[in-house]
Amino acid sequence: MQILVGVLLGVHIAQFVLRRVEETFCEGEYYTCQATSFAIGTASLIFAAVLHHYEHLRSRSASAVLFFYWLFSGFAGVVQLRSFILSRLYQDDLVVFVLQCVFVAITLVQFILENVAKPGTYYSSLDEDAVSPEETANILSRLTFQWMWPLMKLGAQKDLTMDDLWHLRTVDTAVVTGGKFQANWQNELLRKKPSLLRAIIATYGAYFGSAAFFKAGQDALAFVQPIFLKKMMEFAASWSDRKTKDQSIEQGFIIAVMMLLTAITQTMVLHQYFHICLTSSMQIRSAIVAAVYRKSLSLSNISRQASTVGEIVNLQSVDAGRISDLCSYLHISWSGPFQIALAIYFLHQTLGPSIFAGVGIMILMIPVNALLATTSRDLNKVQMKNKDTRTKLMDELLNGIKVIKLYAWERPFLKKVFAAREAELHTLRKLGYLSAVQSFTWACTPFLVSFASFSVYTLVSEEPLTSSKVFVCISLFNLLQFPLSVFPSVITAMIEASVSFNRLYNFLRNEELDKNAVIREPAHFQPLTPDAPRIDIRNGTFRWTQDGANTLDHINMQVRDGELFAIVGSVGAGKSSIISALLGEMYKSAGEVHLRGSVAYVPQNAWIMNATLKENILFGLPYDEEYYKKVVAACGLTSDLEMLPGGDSVEIGERGINLSGGQKQRVSVARAVYSRADVYLFDDPLSAVDAHVGRHIFENVLGPKGVLKNKARVLVTHGIHFLPETDTVMLVQDGTVAESGSYQSLMDHEGSLFNLIRDFGQAKHNGSDEENDDVEAEGLAQQSAGQSRRPSHASLSRRSSKGSIKASVSEAVNKDAVVANNALILKEATAAGSVSWDVYTTYAKACGKPIVVIYLIIAIASQCLSVAQNVYLADWANDNDRQTHGANEGDRRAILKRLAIYGTLGVSYSVTIIGQVIFAWVACGIRSARILHTDMLESVIRFPQSFFDTTPLGRVINRFSKDQYTVDEVLPRTFQGYFRTLFAVLSVVAVNVLGSPLFIIFVVPLGFLYAYFQRFYLSTSRELKRLDSTSRSPIYAHFSETLGGVSTIRAYQQEGRFITVNENKIDTNMRAYYPSISSNRWLAVRLELIGSLIVFGSAFFSVATIAIKGHIPASIVGLMITYSLNVTQSLNWMVRQSCEIETNIVAVERIKEYIDLPREAPYEIPSETPPREWPQVGRIDFINYSTRYRTGLELVLKDISFSVKGREKIGIVGRTGAGKSSLTLSLFRLIERVSGKIVVDDVDIANLGLFDLRSRLSIIPQDPVLFSGTIRDNLDPFGVYDDQAIWRALEDSSLKAHVTRMEKGLASVVLQGGENFSVGQRQLICLARALLRKTNILVLDEATAAVDVETDTIIQKTIREEFKDCTILTIAHRINTVMDSDRILLLDRGRIAEFDSPANLLRDKKSMFYSLAKEAGQVA
Repeated sequence: MQILVGVLLGVHIAQFVLRRVEETFCEGEYYTCQATSFAIGTASLIFAAVLHHYEHLRSRSASAVLFFYWLFSGFAGVVQLRSFILSRLYQDDLVVFVLQCVFVAITLVQFILENVAKPGTYYSSLDEDAVSPEETANILSRLTFQWMWPLMKLGAQKDLTMDDLWHLRTVDTAVVTGGKFQANWQNELLRKKPSLLRAIIATYGAYFGSAAFFKAGQDALAFVQPIFLKKMMEFAASWSDRKTKDQSIEQGFIIAVMMLLTAITQTMVLHQYFHICLTSSMQIRSAIVAAVYRKSLSLSNISRQASTVGEIVNLQSVDAGRISDLCSYLHISWSGPFQIALAIYFLHQTLGPSIFAGVGIMILMIPVNALLATTSRDLNKVQMKNKDTRTKLMDELLNGIKVIKLYAWERPFLKKVFAAREAELHTLRKLGYLSAVQSFTWACTPFLVSFASFSVYTLVSEEPLTSSKVFVCISLFNLLQFPLSVFPSVITAMIEASVSFNRLYNFLRNEELDKNAVIREPAHFQPLTPDAPRIDIRNGTFRWTQDGANTLDHINMQVRDGELFAIVGSVGAGKSSIISALLGEMYKSAGEVHLRGSVAYVPQNAWIMNATLKENILFGLPYDEEYYKKVVAACGLTSDLEMLPGGDSVEIGERGINLSGGQKQRVSVARAVYSRADVYLFDDPLSAVDAHVGRHIFENVLGPKGVLKNKARVLVTHGIHFLPETDTVMLVQDGTVAESGSYQSLMDHEGSLFNLIRDFGQAKHNGSDEENDDVEAEGLAQQSAGQSRRPSHASLSRRSSKGSIKASVSEAVNKDAVVANNALILKEATAAGSVSWDVYTTYAKACGKPIVVIYLIIAIASQCLSVAQNVYLADWANDNDRQTHGANEGDRRAILKRLAIYGTLGVSYSVTIIGQVIFAWVACGIRSARILHTDMLESVIRFPQSFFDTTPLGRVINRFSKDQYTVDEVLPRTFQGYFRTLFAVLSVVAVNVLGSPLFIIFVVPLGFLYAYFQRFYLSTSRELKRLDSTSRSPIYAHFSETLGGVSTIRAYQQEGRFITVNENKIDTNMRAYYPSISSNRWLAVRLELIGSLIVFGSAFFSVATIAIKGHIPASIVGLMITYSLNVTQSLNWMVRQSCEIETNIVAVERIKEYIDLPREAPYEIPSETPPREWPQVGRIDFINYSTRYRTGLELVLKDISFSVKGREKIGIVGRTGAGKSSLTLSLFRLIERVSGKIVVDDVDIANLGLFDLRSRLSIIPQDPVLFSGTIRDNLDPFGVYDDQAIWRALEDSSLKAHVTRMEKGLASVVLQGGENFSVGQRQLICLARALLRKTNILVLDEATAAVDVETDTIIQKTIREEFKDCTILTIAHRINTVMDSDRILLLDRGRIAEFDSPANLLRDKKSMFYSLAKEAGQVA
């Protein structure tokens, strides 16, 4: 191309030289002009050559400068060549003429080459195919969004997947946008008054501000069309007067072409403006979501309590969305007044001072709109609080769903959620009525402005109101209508965004962890002397809240390399708080804390990621095969890996649901060991593993001969039999150090530790028999997702059976699904193809079909009235066109009559607008919102527990937040907008066809073109919307998972890695979102081109009709073109709204999916209600009973039969995977039978409703789950018992003293997840629930796993005394606790191996129970 430029330069110089030689140039100023032109032309060609050179080497896309340069050069050359031809230069100077022809030809070739795609570079990247074609698109492709064509075409051919989408541009990635925002926000924090808005402006202001140039150009061009309309009407009027006809037909066609060119230019400019705004919006949303995630990793304990998971999810979804959505409208804040000023200027030119009557109306409407906007802001604040409350309740309900089902507490929780929902709908109804009033002002204001202006003009002016004045004014009023209608919405959007800004600002300003609480010295620190401590606390005083009472007082401890430091104490003494203090999770009131070197942390409740088992152990570190195998063996995981399908590549479900409690804890320990840290903090990890496994881990990991023998180790434990093998023991009581020293010295001292061991331990000779202090790995797999003060989450899929684990993971979630690559958590299902009509029917039924019909009738009537107004004006103006004099008295009466009719039509139209909004938002919208939410919630709470085991909770929360928000607020608005624009487009076609029948010839092919574009758009946009929706869920799921393990992440200093993972998930979502918004622009440009053609057709066929018939009334021309000018926007919005309906109706589809999923057995069966006193005896019979966790998995209980007598105490024992927990879950019917039956007091439980069954049984589960509310709510959610009974239950569970000390007693607040109680205290509250309920059958499912031996003794004593007349099934966690059972049921691989009294089983030294007892040291 540089060569061609060189040739052009030669031709250009040759032309100048020839003319100079031939002396064809004139002297004087003309010569100076020619010389200047030559110099400029030469310089521009040289510049073009240089630009071509650099563009070829450094740019992947064609230059916009060169594109327009060659376009305009070619155009200028063609014009000059035309002049040469007209002047017959080829006869006088053939050489110059030929040179000019060559110049034009080469210029046009250059222009064509500039539009040809550039070849690949020499150094193409490996993923070149995934690069967005936008990166290489030329200016024409960018203006028309033609670079989207490959994806649009692909979307019409197949259902799109994420693999079909291009990568984001680098500037749009979360790491770039979020990094810039974070840097500017940090700079703001250094100011006295930091501003979030200032940080956003500093980050995105320049790019977003560039849209203002395009917006200003579009606004100016919009007011050019009324000028051409006036010219066209003057042209039509000149032909109506048969005598004058002073304008040629060509002039009419020229006006039509100019209207087309203006409309096309306006379209190109407008959508560049939109694209910049929406790209800015995307970048801002991406940065906000990343910032919220980053902030959540550094929140202090009190800040985490102030901002629940649900509230933060709302920040990421709703608030970030509102702030980013504001970008689409923000420029209207200056553009609106600019358009209003232009409209008033041109109206004044047309109607004169009369227009100020309309201006007065506009000024009067300002305070009205301000009042409406203020009310809207206040209601939106209330609504956001309502959403937060409901989302928080849903998060809590889903996290505790296992316990809710076991206790049959569904109804009180549903009642709480429904109460929150009703408050939300009540506010939504107010917003609906407010929207109706706002829509009335939107419809009424332009009418009142025109009515007032026309009234004053007709009554005051001497000149009649002619067609040219009427329709030019109407077109200007239509232009005025947009800023007047949108401007209040922009104000509302700004107010809503300001609410979200404040919420986000407050969150980002929330208190963070005190970075000075713990001085962490670098990981490469090495002690100068062997005595230098790795952990050093001196006079440390700590508290959980900044203003609260001290939790720990005067703590002193030093731990050195090679030292094992044990911390013991009773429940609530402060053991786990010391670990939290070391991690910097608490506020430091006094003292110093030093941690020297890297830290590894094993929380009391293992935190497991939704990733492979290997990834959970490596935790971001490089894979060292040799050391990895050593760690796995030391942590007792070798046999587990051999049995898991895929070994360590098996995917672990959310919250570790497909691992037993012991396996999760061993993975957590393995993670710590593999990290090769300098300091190890173990918060009672051995309480969740088998006794022999606990011993194995202690000996191979923690103990004097373990892998970590040379490391500094802190072990919080209830296993007092390990204490003799520790280096230092510290006994904690009431937050202070009661004793500290070596084990032997403390025993010699005969203090508190000596008394504890003497009373409960018999440690001297019973070192091994106290291994039973450790809990079997039979625990519910759904252990706590957090730390010692994080809520524990329950789940069905205990999956402690190794065989069952294998089945659980290798099989599908259901018989129709296949899980590849050992995955348990399936990717979220996405429907393919167009949305089923069944979904629309579901939504219509939810709205109420009669209400929908009434709405449609009102909408049609409204459009008819709108057309009637303008047709009446056209008739009035047509009469006036024939008048040449002012109005007399009789005419004035006619004018008043005309005004009265016009006013009546306008008021009637405005009233129907109110009816439309009320029926769409209030009648249809709220009814559908209530019905769909109720049906989904009632369905979800009745899902089988297996659903929650295989579905991330973030996915479910997404349906109750984002999808429900779409149903609540987006769909009603979208349907209303669609029908309004549909009827508007139909009215345009009708008016034009009636005015000029030839128009039908033009509109038919445009209709086919419209359908052609829509076909590509609908299928592609629908799939992109689905991909956007499904790729958003992992962001929330990852966020919820991160919050559950935030202490672990911080302890390992892995915040950076998790931030990167979050950014990648955001980018994945934006990969779907960016093409989605770009596809909207692709469609809009094409539809507006069709709209431009309709305007052109309307003008062209008006001129053609004049040419054929000789005349056409100017009022008809005005009416046709005025309506056509509006069709561009209406057509665009109609298709956009139709697609918005199809993409947003996906929310109904997703909600319907949950409504239609299989549920549990009936909650109540009235005909099968058991007697009130049932079960009176407590007899239980298992008869040939078999069950599995889900369809397609292996049986976990296989044809078992046994009977339990009334009031009998049964101990259930067995090794890991025997099926002990499956037995109890079968009794509560959390898993259903495959064959056989369970009979309780002669009643087959399969025939009962689940409420009748579960409410008559009691269980103390392994996972102590508490819910936010009060202590009373957590013990008696139905409000059945009086205070005396509740206090008695608390007293019997050893909690009365603690609750009494709390400020409000039974009304004291329980934080979400019970975070203001220790794990042991939570377990005691679960005991109090059972004591209060006191049914005749009690199940203890490893109920004392998290308590010390002293508390365990109290619990066991309470159970024996209070439940002596009950049938008790106890899953053994300490063998000695079931030694006094009437009989022992020993399970092995889902079958009954032994069932007899403990004495008889122990006599048989070949029995399996004897082997277990021997391992636990119960027999010699």
